[in-house]
Amino acid sequence: MTIQQAIKKYKLEPLSVSAAKVKAKELNVDEVLYMNVQKNKYAYIVRDSRGVMLYTDERNLYTKLYKGLKVTYLQE
Repeated sequence: MTIQQAIKKYKLEPLSVSAAKVKAKELNVDEVLYMNVQKNKYAYIVRDSRGVMLYTDERNLYTKLYKGLKVTYLQE
């Protein structure tokens, strides 16, 4: 999957500089490029020393626990 395909599929939007720095520190990566948070679904495109990756996760509505982070490497 390419970056553009992931942006379209998950409806990702670019972040402001300050929000990107906070999220990058929270996710322990170099840079957060795009993000989308809807009710219980989270998607981020991040850049790290390993490359550009798509982080996706989902939160259970009843227990409020995360189901598990999925990391997908993207082509540039």
